[in-house]
Amino acid sequence: MENHNEEAFRKLLKTVTPEIPEADFTQRVVNNVVVEMQHAAAIEELALKTLLKNMQPEQPSAAFTNDLLLKLQPAPKVIVYKPVISRKTWLWIAACITLALLVCLFIPGSQSDQPSQIISAIDSVARPSSLISDKMNKLPELYSFAIIGLASLMLFDYFIRLKTKRLAKI
Repeated sequence: MENHNEEAFRKLLKTVTPEIPEADFTQRVVNNVVVEMQHAAAIEELALKTLLKNMQPEQPSAAFTNDLLLKLQPAPKVIVYKPVISRKTWLWIAACITLALLVCLFIPGSQSDQPSQIISAIDSVARPSSLISDKMNKLPELYSFAIIGLASLMLFDYFIRLKTKRLAKI
């Protein structure tokens, strides 16, 4: 029975000819679409107008303006004062000035056999002990320079090791 129905359907398809549309078919379809779109737009516009007329605008809270102004103000900047010259630099400056003063005191004003002023000052302080003052007068000034130079190098080494955190363990 199915075969019979299938054959009948095939014969029917062979006998049917495709419809030929009229010449103005496309124009009529386009016109209908345009009319439908205009009608939908008019309904949408009318609905929007009635919705806007019936709707009341929301009222902001009383503190809205103040809250908004507080948010717009820039946050206060915290000013951190940093010195132009750091503490370590001041220590180096003080060490250099001290070194320069000591060098000036060790160099005598004339080439006479008088001991330098620093040795004279040490001599006056150590007057009760003639053992130290006698030996200080006999030391050449070059030894004093060597002692100051070695002390400054040791101080410099200490600060470098302190900065790199590689101090020797005692």
